[in-house]
Amino acid sequence: MITSPRPPRAPERRPPPPPGDDRQAHVGRARAFGAGVALLFLALVARLWFLQIVHGADYRQAAEANQARRVRTRAPRGVIVDRHGSLLAANRSRFAVYATPDILKNPPVLRRLAGLIGDTPEDITQTIQDTEQNPYDPLRIALDVPLKTITQVEENRPFLPGVSTEPEPVRWYPKGALAAHLLGTMGRIDPDEYKRYKDAGYFSDDFLGKTGIECAYESYLHGTPGGTDVQIDARGRRVSTLDSQSAVPGATVTLALDARVQAAAERVFRERQFTGAAVALDPRTGATLAMVSAPAFDPDKFAIGIKPADWKPLNGSPAHPLLNRALDAMYPPGSTFKPVVAAACLQTGALTTHSTAYCPGVYHLGRAPFHCWQVHGAVDFYRAIAVSCDVFFYIAGQRIGPERLAQYAKSFGLAEKTGIDMPGEDIGSIPSPAWKARRYARYGPEYSQWYGGDTLHMAIGQGDVLVTPLQMARVTASLANGGDVLQPYVVQKVTDGGTGKVVFQNERAVVRHVPVSPANMEAVRRGMRLTVTNGTGRVVSFPQVAVAAKTGSAQMHGQAKTHGWFICFAPYNHPTIAIAAVVEHGGHGADSAGKVARAMLQAYFHLPATEEESARSD
Repeated sequence: MITSPRPPRAPERRPPPPPGDDRQAHVGRARAFGAGVALLFLALVARLWFLQIVHGADYRQAAEANQARRVRTRAPRGVIVDRHGSLLAANRSRFAVYATPDILKNPPVLRRLAGLIGDTPEDITQTIQDTEQNPYDPLRIALDVPLKTITQVEENRPFLPGVSTEPEPVRWYPKGALAAHLLGTMGRIDPDEYKRYKDAGYFSDDFLGKTGIECAYESYLHGTPGGTDVQIDARGRRVSTLDSQSAVPGATVTLALDARVQAAAERVFRERQFTGAAVALDPRTGATLAMVSAPAFDPDKFAIGIKPADWKPLNGSPAHPLLNRALDAMYPPGSTFKPVVAAACLQTGALTTHSTAYCPGVYHLGRAPFHCWQVHGAVDFYRAIAVSCDVFFYIAGQRIGPERLAQYAKSFGLAEKTGIDMPGEDIGSIPSPAWKARRYARYGPEYSQWYGGDTLHMAIGQGDVLVTPLQMARVTASLANGGDVLQPYVVQKVTDGGTGKVVFQNERAVVRHVPVSPANMEAVRRGMRLTVTNGTGRVVSFPQVAVAAKTGSAQMHGQAKTHGWFICFAPYNHPTIAIAAVVEHGGHGADSAGKVARAMLQAYFHLPATEEESARSD
């Protein structure tokens, strides 16, 4: 079947749009585009506002930190030397690890660093948060880091942005525990201290002196920090040095201390396991030649902040090794107080050098017995001092009375601070009827009333008579020099670390003169000389040097064994050293504190040791 082809279909014709529809479509598209552009513009403006206004300062600081940084340099602390230049406190270089605070925003880096230095992320975080400093400056997070650890940190530096290591001066005591209480301790600066010292160039994680000379002369020892302007890359690595200012070391502090005398005393305390203190002064000037407190401690443990494991046994020890017994512990002086009583009685006429008494070993006040340590028989003024007869001084105390005795005791510098250039000094006490009435008023008249027995106890340095070893050393110095009460000092001079000039120097300072005539003072001194030649102080008898001394034993309330005391000065005619030593529960003074004084005199005068002493030291 043949079909004919279909004709082609005509193209479909659509009706033309109404007038105006094409224009409206273009307008709609334009509006949509404009709205989008407006939104983008607003977002951009908001972002710029956020960056420039809200966080503009932060980003500017960050940008600057990424280009240049001021690296502050700690100043080496000033050294401390003895009068002969022997080094007592210095510095040694130790490595420290630093990190910028933004490490807290990078937990992986924080964890890596903590693992390398043997710390925890939490501890590092706490260290950074506790340190007030520019947020882009490196903060010290570890000090005294072993070289092996430093090497590991350096090897990992590509993975530790913002972390660096630097050598740093750390306090060091080359002679160990020698003169530990006198030199003092270091510790990390606390927030209140930082507020006070910030303007003086201190870092918020600095260390400063907390006790002793380290504390008293902190302003001289600290030094002036320096700084270096460096260019760094994005990882915090130093690229170049732009500028540098050297740190100025702290001043050199020269002590009046004689390290040989100090070491000799400490050796006796250590070898005999004594607890107590000893002080030696130059009676001509008041210079402190030695200041010992035993037991001692290792000051190096405090150099970068003491660890809890080291602090607990020190702080909890019943021996109280941190207590400076030389100036912050009070003891009844016992018979070492008798030279003061003797001088007062001679000056007031209560006694003369011809006064005598008979000692049967006990003195009765009414029915109450007051014992002497020995039966002495007939004694005169000089022998009473030499053999330390209590009965003679019981009678002397009754004759002078407590009021006048207290007055003279205070004139010797007791019951007051000596004014030494160290913190922590105690005052002690000298009783009197008025003093006791005030002191014990709250306990009622039975306790606040003055009794005759109080006078007898006072006359032999017992009861409420309390002194520090430093005070007794000053009393001894006054007896030695004829009556000048001197203000003792430890530091001889301070020399500027930069110029080498002496910027401070202590000099002889007389607080007062004891109101005792030269003749009466010499009579007391003669009695003390007889103590060495014919009495209880033979332990310091040397053929080369004439020594004057007084022994003492002091009873403490509720304690069976007495404290042993010993005071002395030498040479007798021209004294250059005065010593006071006390040994807690040492018994008789010559057998305990006398051993300490003997060793100090041997060291000072370069006297040979006996075979027994040499063997004991070996």
